[in-house]
Amino acid sequence: MPLKGADEAPAFRLATVEGRRVALEDHKGKNIILFFFTTWCPYCTTSIVALEKKRAALEREGIVVLPINAGESQAKVAAFRERRDISYDILLDKNTAVAKDYGVIGVPTYFLVAADGALIYDGNDLPWNYMEIFSKEDASAQE
Repeated sequence: MPLKGADEAPAFRLATVEGRRVALEDHKGKNIILFFFTTWCPYCTTSIVALEKKRAALEREGIVVLPINAGESQAKVAAFRERRDISYDILLDKNTAVAKDYGVIGVPTYFLVAADGALIYDGNDLPWNYMEIFSKEDASAQE
């Protein structure tokens, strides 16, 4: 079952394609886009390439993007990353435990995680107004 906006994002620690360990809590205090995907999904491929094109703008806004591959091998994901010229660290959810914790039932799936750790959006598309969604959450957290 998908998580709802008032829920806190489940904690996780996953290896990157390069073997470095990354935890959600490593980015506490920042707005985060979690992007669950697979290499065989055409829409996922289009989406991750679009995220790559937005990388500089997202970084300027202080948004962290964590692409999470669901269920595929390190070698397959590394080859995909190189072939598509993706510069993001891709996290490997080899046994799909994190995807299950988040209630992912299909890919691609996006989650917006506010700086305070609250889940404020989940869906199959990155909302066009994601900056507004983050801004509203930031404003309500300061009240």
